[in-house]
Amino acid sequence: MSIRAIACLLSLPFLAITSAHSLAALPEQPPAVEIVQIKLGLSNMYLIKAKRPILVDAGSPKDLPDIERALAAQGVKLTDITLVIPTHGHSDHAGAAAQIRRSSGALIALGKGDLPMAKAGHNDDLKPTNLMAEILKRFAIDPNYEPFVPDIVIDGTLDLAPWGIRGKAVTMPGHTPGSVVVILDDGRALVGDMMLGGYFGGALFPERAGQHYFQADLAANLENIKTLLKLPIKTFYLGHGGPVTRASVLKGFDLIDPLQHERQ
Repeated sequence: MSIRAIACLLSLPFLAITSAHSLAALPEQPPAVEIVQIKLGLSNMYLIKAKRPILVDAGSPKDLPDIERALAAQGVKLTDITLVIPTHGHSDHAGAAAQIRRSSGALIALGKGDLPMAKAGHNDDLKPTNLMAEILKRFAIDPNYEPFVPDIVIDGTLDLAPWGIRGKAVTMPGHTPGSVVVILDDGRALVGDMMLGGYFGGALFPERAGQHYFQADLAANLENIKTLLKLPIKTFYLGHGGPVTRASVLKGFDLIDPLQHERQ
């Protein structure tokens, strides 16, 4: 056996100890939480399967039985839910919030600007962005739901760390005065009705991002989209249709990627 081979054999225990020590020294990264899209009659709800599961959006007033069935399919009971974050106060996103809280004991967190809607149990005056929206407003939308007062009023940012989620809920007025976006640190965002996926409420081409049917402040909503695109968000989860990619959002709103522009 050569001297070189002997030296290699003698070094093996040292290398094994060094490698084990190096691996042990690496900080443990918590796994990314799973986001489950729950398609309801009029909108999407999202289950974030964290240590303390939460719901983003709360469906329409008649959706509770469907919500319970969808959660059960994920091995989650309604009583497991600890927090509900309606992205805004419209009836198809906050309509079952009071029922969910009563059945589960979960807290409700709502953007400050939508408190009047929640307390009244009634939509604000929807502002259509196209002809289809005018028809929907007139014939297809029930603006009423059970009123509620949220347990947590979001006025700025709500850190989701207490629920085992690396992310935050942020108020971004535009679609409504109190619209909220949930931004996760891993590059995903749940944006409610900031945008629409596809056509006919997401029934066709749900992966195509575009303008939603209603916007209280169209200009402010577009600025919100631009603000989110300054972050390394790769996937957007929507209230209708979706999810959509970053590329789809850029194309749908005819925008230049600010992150790519900065690199240039």
